[in-house]
Amino acid sequence: MKPKNLCLVAAVLALSVVVGLLTPSGTAHAQVLPTVPHYDCYNIVPLGPPYVPDHLTLETQFGTEEVSSAPNYVDLCLPALKNGEGSLAASHVACVPIAGHPAGKIVKLTTQFGVQKNVRVGNPIEACMPANKAIYPGEPLPPVPTAPHYECFQITGPRPSGLPSSVMVRDQFLPVDTMVELGDPTRLCLPAKKNGVGDLSAVHVECFAITFGPIVDRFVNLLTQFPPVPTATEFHVVGFPRELCVPVLKVVNISIGGIAEAPDADASALEATTSGGSSTTIYAVIAGIAAGLVVLGAGGWYARRRWLS
Repeated sequence: MKPKNLCLVAAVLALSVVVGLLTPSGTAHAQVLPTVPHYDCYNIVPLGPPYVPDHLTLETQFGTEEVSSAPNYVDLCLPALKNGEGSLAASHVACVPIAGHPAGKIVKLTTQFGVQKNVRVGNPIEACMPANKAIYPGEPLPPVPTAPHYECFQITGPRPSGLPSSVMVRDQFLPVDTMVELGDPTRLCLPAKKNGVGDLSAVHVECFAITFGPIVDRFVNLLTQFPPVPTATEFHVVGFPRELCVPVLKVVNISIGGIAEAPDADASALEATTSGGSSTTIYAVIAGIAAGLVVLGAGGWYARRRWLS
């Protein structure tokens, strides 16, 4: 092969290496922010006797621990549409107050409202589990699904830059789009297994305070995975919407103690994208330098041969 052609071949090979490293196939793919589920969470007051166990074992990506629980549900979260987005077919969840170990994490959260950096994840405050509801007196309720379960943690940190002052919400209590006003973020809910039942691959949700919304004033019966009680004591009063929960992606930035952390699928995917881009850039620079040396070396050899001849 002629030296001139050899230079061309070397340059093409080096360029192909650089292009291969810079193409998307050479980097990790970022997770796509889900559009479901959305929840409109209402304050509820049970009128029956306690029927939630005193202790629950919860497993999340932050680890596994036994938490103490209050004896009754305080929130009922209905699947909702936010500005027309979401699904009304998702499962309802009912939530009980809990106490456990602080998560001890600092995370970055991404929702459709924007990015929140350096969010501190604190104490667990609620355990949420699938529930079926019927407007009182209602029909007999079918068995509840096994997912989703959530362990919800208190969070403190900045508001998303794109958080609107109000959104339009629709659910089974609000059959038409209804405006609610939004406040600060309140909790981060991780998919959980409760007493071994649940799905850790479910979508995380972040909840925001509803500072103004309609009082629905409904009466419902609830059925969860715990043994149901007689119909007369399943009676719950539904008051006002207090939180809107939306899908969220999280990246754990710092662990500062708390319970042991299991591998975080969301974090690994997003962090791989971030670090993958920087690694690709480094490799591309190295490959480019190598390509330049090859081309210069071959070109110099070719020039020397021409000069000697």
